[in-house]
Amino acid sequence: MKRSHLFLALATSLSSFYSVTTSHAEDVAIDRQSRAFKEAQKSLTHSTEVYKAISEGRDGKRVPSSILERTKCVAVFPDTVTISAGLGGTHGDGVGFCKSSAGTWENPMFLNLTGGSLGIQAGVKSADIVLYITGDKAAEALKKGSFAVGGELSAVAGTYDKTVVAPQTQVVAYSRTEGLFLGASIDGVNISRDDSDERAFYGTREATLTSKMPSDLERDVNELRNVLPPHVG
Repeated sequence: MKRSHLFLALATSLSSFYSVTTSHAEDVAIDRQSRAFKEAQKSLTHSTEVYKAISEGRDGKRVPSSILERTKCVAVFPDTVTISAGLGGTHGDGVGFCKSSAGTWENPMFLNLTGGSLGIQAGVKSADIVLYITGDKAAEALKKGSFAVGGELSAVAGTYDKTVVAPQTQVVAYSRTEGLFLGASIDGVNISRDDSDERAFYGTREATLTSKMPSDLERDVNELRNVLPPHVG
C-alpha cells in the first residue's frame, strides 16, 4: 500500500472513531431503574388512560370533529392539582404530541403545567386535563419549549356539543373531575417541556422527537399515539 493511501485510511479510521466516541459522550444510556425514568413512564401510562376517557366523553358524546380536525398538538395532564389561592396555584405533569409536517404524530414531549388556577368547581382539588392545541402560534411555542396561556395564546373551554372554534383560538381545554367531564378555564398557566424527564425517557441529553425508540418504549408510546386524532391539522 502506498504511504499516501495508508495515511488516508488511518485518518478515516480515526475520524470514525472520534465521531462514535463523541456521540457516545453526548448520549446518556436509558436507566430503566431510575426514579426519573419510572416517573416518565408512569406519566405516559396515566396520560393514555386520561386521553381515552376525556376524548370519548360520556353518553355517546365525544370531542367534536371540528376541534379534532384543527388539532396540531395534544397535551395531557393527569391529576393536575390546584392549591388554594395564594398558596401556589396549579401544578401538573404530563405528555404532549405534535404533528410533523407530514401530518403524523411525532414522539412525545414530557411537560409541566404550573401557575394560575383551573376554572373548575369549588372544592375540587385535582383534575385530569386534555388540551387540544389548534393554533400555529401555540404549537410552535410548545415545540420550542414553553408558552403561557393568555393574550394571543388564549384558551377556551371545550364542550361535547357541536362546536365551531374561532380561527384565532389557540387552545381548547377539557377536564375530568370526580367523574364529571367539563370544559376547563386555564388562562394564566404556563406549559413547558420537562428536560429531565425527556432525558430519562429517551436516554439523550436532547430528546429527538422523531428518533427511533427501543421497541418496548415504542409500544408504550403507540398506546396513546394510536388514539390521537387522525386528521391533519
